[in-house]
Amino acid sequence: MMPAISRPSRNALGFFAILAAVGLFLPDYRLLVVNQHLFLALNVLALNFCLGLGGQISLAQGGMAGIGAYASVLAHAHFPQASVLVVPAVVLAAFGFAAAISRPMERLGEGFLAMATLGVSLIFTNVVLTMGSVTGGSAGLMVDAKLSLPGLGNLSGDRTFFFLFLLAMAGGCWMFASLKDSRPGRALLACKDDPLAASSCGIDRGALRSLSFGLGGGLSALAGVLHAHYGGFINPEQFSLELSLKALLFLVIGGPGNLLRPLVAVLVLESVMSGMQFLGEARTLAHGLLLTAALLFGYWRSIRPGRSFAATGVCVAEGRKPM
Repeated sequence: MMPAISRPSRNALGFFAILAAVGLFLPDYRLLVVNQHLFLALNVLALNFCLGLGGQISLAQGGMAGIGAYASVLAHAHFPQASVLVVPAVVLAAFGFAAAISRPMERLGEGFLAMATLGVSLIFTNVVLTMGSVTGGSAGLMVDAKLSLPGLGNLSGDRTFFFLFLLAMAGGCWMFASLKDSRPGRALLACKDDPLAASSCGIDRGALRSLSFGLGGGLSALAGVLHAHYGGFINPEQFSLELSLKALLFLVIGGPGNLLRPLVAVLVLESVMSGMQFLGEARTLAHGLLLTAALLFGYWRSIRPGRSFAATGVCVAEGRKPM
C-alpha cells in the first residue's frame, strides 16, 4: 500500500499544479508579467531560508540576485555555451559568499547581520556604477548570451522561462521543506526561538545559521541568473534595495517559516496591484491600502488562539514537528 500524502504535500502539489496550468494556457504576452512575479517570489522564498528558518533578517536579497545576474552574464560572454558549468558555479559562489557574511556577524550579535546585508546591497550598486567599463554602469548591460542546455540548445521565450522559474521555485520549496523537517532544520528553529537554550544543548548556532543564510543567498543568485537571461538587459535598479524590502514585506505578510503562504501572497497581491493601472495616480494609495490590509490580516492570523508564534517553539521544545 502506498503511504498517504500529507496535507502540506497535497497543498504544495495543488499550488504547483495551478501554476503549471497557468503557464500552459496563459498567452505569452501575459506571461511576461507573471514571470516578474515569479522572480520576486523566488527572492521571497530565498529570504524565507534566512528569516523563516534561521531567524536572520537580510536586506541583501536584491544584491545577491544582482551578483548572480552580473556574474552569469559576464561569464557567459567568455563561455557562451557553458551554462551547465557557469550557473552552478555562480550559485555555489553566492552560497559561499552569503555563508561567509553570516558566520562572523553571528558572533557580533543580533542586528549586525542586518546592517551588513544592507551594506552588501549598497556596495553592490556602487561597484556596478563605478565599474562602468565592465558592467555598463547606470546605463545597464545588454545580455546577448542565452542560457543553453545540452540537447535543448539555447533557452528563450516567455513560456520557457516561466517553467524555468517554476522549476527553480519547486526545487527551492522541496529544499526548504526537507531542511525544515530534518534534524538541522529543527535545530535552526530552536536557535530562532531560544538561542541560549539551543547553545546549551550543544547546537552550533553559527554554522547552522550560515547554512540557511547561504542557501538563501544561492537561491537569490539563481533568480538573478534567470532574470538576466530572460529579460536580455540588466542594470543596477533591477536589483536595488527596493527588491530586498519588497521580499521582506511579502514574507512578513505570508508569515516567515511558512512555505506556501508567502508565495501565494506575492503572486496574488502583485497580480491585483498590476491590474490597478486604470486608477492612474491613485494606484499608489490603493497599493498602500492593499498591503496594509494584508499586513493586518497576517497579524490577526498570527494572534489567533492556538496559532501564536510561541506555539511553534513549544512544539520544537517537546520534540514535535511544528505544523
